[in-house]
Amino acid sequence: MKIPAYKICALIVCCLLNAAFIFAAGNHSNKMNIDSLLPHTKVAGIPTLDELGGDWLLMSQVANMPAVHNFNHMLVVNRDLTSYYYFPGGIYPWKQGHPNIKLTIDGEEYSAIETRCFAYKALRRNKDCNGISVETDVRMINESRNVMCRITATNTTILPRHLNVVLRVPGKLMEDGIGVSNGSQRPGVISIVRPAHKPTEISVEKDTVIWHWIVDLPKGGSSNIEYAVGDEVSEKATQTNSVVTKWAAGFTTYFNNCKINWENRWVDAFTPGNKHFSGHLPILKSKDVALMRNYYVGAWTMLALERTQFPVSNRSFITSGEREDGTQFYWDASMQSTSWALLEPVGMKASLRRWLVQNPRTGQGSGYALDLRTMRGFDTTNYASINGYAFNACTIFKTINDYLRIKNDRAFLSEKLENGKTVLETLDALATDWETLPKGHDGLSNYGENNNLLECAPSYVNFVPSCNAQNIWMMREAAKWYLLKGNLVRAKALELKVSIYLPKVLALYKQGSGVWNAWQVNGKKVELRHCVDFIYVGNALKNDLTKNQKLEMVSFVKDELFTRDWMRAMSLQDAAAANSDRPDHGPMGAYDGWIPLTVNTMWNLGDAIAAYAFYRRTAVVTREGPFAQAREFFGSNRTGYNAPVRIAERQGCMKECISGVAFSDVVINTFFGFDPQVGNENMIVDPATPRPFIGELLNVHFAGKEFTLHAGVKGVKSIPK
Repeated sequence: MKIPAYKICALIVCCLLNAAFIFAAGNHSNKMNIDSLLPHTKVAGIPTLDELGGDWLLMSQVANMPAVHNFNHMLVVNRDLTSYYYFPGGIYPWKQGHPNIKLTIDGEEYSAIETRCFAYKALRRNKDCNGISVETDVRMINESRNVMCRITATNTTILPRHLNVVLRVPGKLMEDGIGVSNGSQRPGVISIVRPAHKPTEISVEKDTVIWHWIVDLPKGGSSNIEYAVGDEVSEKATQTNSVVTKWAAGFTTYFNNCKINWENRWVDAFTPGNKHFSGHLPILKSKDVALMRNYYVGAWTMLALERTQFPVSNRSFITSGEREDGTQFYWDASMQSTSWALLEPVGMKASLRRWLVQNPRTGQGSGYALDLRTMRGFDTTNYASINGYAFNACTIFKTINDYLRIKNDRAFLSEKLENGKTVLETLDALATDWETLPKGHDGLSNYGENNNLLECAPSYVNFVPSCNAQNIWMMREAAKWYLLKGNLVRAKALELKVSIYLPKVLALYKQGSGVWNAWQVNGKKVELRHCVDFIYVGNALKNDLTKNQKLEMVSFVKDELFTRDWMRAMSLQDAAAANSDRPDHGPMGAYDGWIPLTVNTMWNLGDAIAAYAFYRRTAVVTREGPFAQAREFFGSNRTGYNAPVRIAERQGCMKECISGVAFSDVVINTFFGFDPQVGNENMIVDPATPRPFIGELLNVHFAGKEFTLHAGVKGVKSIPK
């Protein structure tokens, strides 16, 4: 392939600029030997969790507070210095879960002014508490119903200070005269709170226990106040008290272990043959700090949402920690399919066996998400229309398809599922699910109403291009699997359906605009200026679109959706923009997963340089921590190109979301081209395409071997290990 000289020059300049960035991979060691828990050897080339941590941010600029995960549960810190939300079984709607502990210094309560997010801890601080700087560090013990809190008070004046530090703990004083028990937060659940060191004085006021510490601090001196909290069902109050007593007595040990456990899990994720995961993620090496940061923060997001307590698989990945325990949404999880197949193929396959027997049309339970606590059962109702998410069929299909391609697991195609069907038969059923949906203009399928699609976009309903285009892609992929299995008759039948259906979808394109139309049941044709059509139509029909259509579609995204640091899911020029103000799908923000999916489609439609440049720009948002459900624009300039952006909380947006792992996926399967195709042994789909960056992807597992992928202006080269 001959590359125009101007493109080669642009790529070389881009790579040289990228090389100017140096990723700070500082030395990290941990000398602690605690309870035989030794930190793993650091994997060369990957950043430490401390290096990935977010920046100190003003509370006034943060909408969704930092969270901590311990591979079983989650907490979210509050806006004061000590309280938090912790509620095993689902925090949202917001539930406190543990006693709301309040801190005062010399009788005054101070709010948190700044906050900072790490994988293993959440920090809050107020540097001006009448001459005292207070910082709190909240952590969770691995896979336990536990919260650990350390409060550090530092004298910032030039004189010695004599302080009365008080913690007010709601609950009843226990028999030992120190601990506090609280059974009022959740019916049938007891919470126990214990200090690491006995207070100077203890008093009781109504239903609150008051711990007093008299603290003398010299100029610049610091002192720690620490406590541990645990909870369990009321019948286990004695056992809970025993374990919390142990945590409090050995506070420093357990507190440090919180970090060590997270560090060990982080190293395992990138180590071939590790003892925790059934696979591993590739190691990315590059001098491009933005590329490195987005890739590794995506991996951090994935590990934050790992859960080890569910029967479907003891290495599962939930959608968001705030939701009801064990909730795994198909749509969100489909966006991590590459990383999932590489890191945890055994757990992924176990989950997919459950996915494949679910009814994609039901509006209850499995109509939106899988319950990872349930091992058997499925809905056999024959629904005449969409009741759950319209994208269920195509996202379930995509995730199975990606697993099959990436793991080269062809035997799985013939495996019989719980419902008696094979995996291949189920793929076929998903690919042709559209055939029994209500039909409208030109035979297109009706994908339901607002609650079935984008939930906030009133015009995005009925005969939408995105889902109809995905039908074409699914039938084509299913036909490839049939050809691989030697069933030429079914493969040709599916291709015939494609040939009839394709012109109907292409007719929805609005020539010269870069956007797509939809038909509504009232016979009205509506223009849609939304990223979801760019993403799902662009990828499904990338080989069917004309050169001009591709250019127009890319121009629409760059001109109307991209901002300096993020993007708008919906254009401000969309007719429904004024009535679509949800952060994830409206014009005032975007679902985090839309960014890497848009980058992938733009790359596939021919503008790799702009796609990569936009991906790099978004790395600035990770100063707030891992990827979330959505980010919103805020402030007086929220409609401008330079609009500030932050993690959204309003309208049910969650702190972390598994779709954010797509920031890692797009590096692997798009930038490095690791995208094995059905029946094709070549794992790199476009090795000759010049890359606008220089980097290596180490330990890419495919077909029983490990490969290193080298990317640069000459394309991608794979070298077996």
